[in-house]
Amino acid sequence: MEINTTKVFRVLDAQAGTIQDVTPQPKSMQLDESLIPYPRDRKGRITVDHENVELAEAGAQLSTYNFPDALRMGLQVDLFTSYNEQPVTYPQFCRVVNSSKQQEEYLFDSAVGLPPIVGEGQPYPEVATDFDSGLIIRNHKRGFIMSVTEEMQKFDQVGKVREMPELMGRALRRGEEQSVMDVITTTGNYNRNSTTNDNDIGANTAATTFDAAGLILAFATLTTMKDRRTGLYLGVRPDTLIVTPRLWWAARQLIGSNITMRAHGATTAEVYGTGTENSFFNVVSTIIVSPELGASYQWWLGERGRAVTFQRVEPITLLTEGMNAQTGGYFERDVLRYRARNWYGVGMRDDRFAYFSSSTTPPTVA
Repeated sequence: MEINTTKVFRVLDAQAGTIQDVTPQPKSMQLDESLIPYPRDRKGRITVDHENVELAEAGAQLSTYNFPDALRMGLQVDLFTSYNEQPVTYPQFCRVVNSSKQQEEYLFDSAVGLPPIVGEGQPYPEVATDFDSGLIIRNHKRGFIMSVTEEMQKFDQVGKVREMPELMGRALRRGEEQSVMDVITTTGNYNRNSTTNDNDIGANTAATTFDAAGLILAFATLTTMKDRRTGLYLGVRPDTLIVTPRLWWAARQLIGSNITMRAHGATTAEVYGTGTENSFFNVVSTIIVSPELGASYQWWLGERGRAVTFQRVEPITLLTEGMNAQTGGYFERDVLRYRARNWYGVGMRDDRFAYFSSSTTPPTVA
């Protein structure tokens, strides 16, 4: 058989491992089917119960007559397809890195002071190496097992089986998103304050109402973040705002509108700021709406890639047990099992680059 020849096979008996070559042949090579009393496989063996199972997939080419392997290939495609098609937001504000360890340890950004003038012929001063404390982010395995019974195979329930990996793929992907959101919505991950010489304003988490005053407070808190030891500012530039679905409309009005107008019949003359341009317009480059952030009025402001780190150990995998006597599940219960697994870790890399509001108060935009 030529390597580039397309072959089409029909599975006749999955348990016995027999198939039938149904590749269309040129008329000169076709045989009169009436001369063949029973279907035969590639080795010329007469098949039994040739209508027992038929696995036909559009565009699929079966290179094996082993039903578990054929099913596994289909399930793997479904798993990865649904995983990749599921939208997530965390790559837009997390630092995504690869990891080959059980856990990774990070040092906080620690300023070393301003570089001094070095006189002619004078030695350069050494930088202090007493770095600030660090953070450990651990990696964890996540996954589950799907069982496929013999009855599901024999009674043409392959279609239902194929729906399971789609759900599993989406679940694995949504699990990554939820893991990140759990990190940024945990108030215990925010420990910066002006009393500890971290900034000039105050704590980087509070039940701050989303409005002009609240946004100004969050920006001031982050942009004045500094190194505790040297007192130098870190130069934080918030560029990402994450809001719950309830806050989406207020965020659009406060940040997405390029003009402002007087409201509520106010008649007092302005002393300054008489223009109509909205000073909050496009103050951040990215606005993310995520239900995983909460069902109330929480919101998060931070700098992309600086606050949260997502570290991936390996991509998602799908493993299968074989259909043989050495496999406990199949030997005892005629059950094939497929395991889907994801392996990653996520944590707050440096909370000096993030502000979280746990507000339950409806927004006010004025």
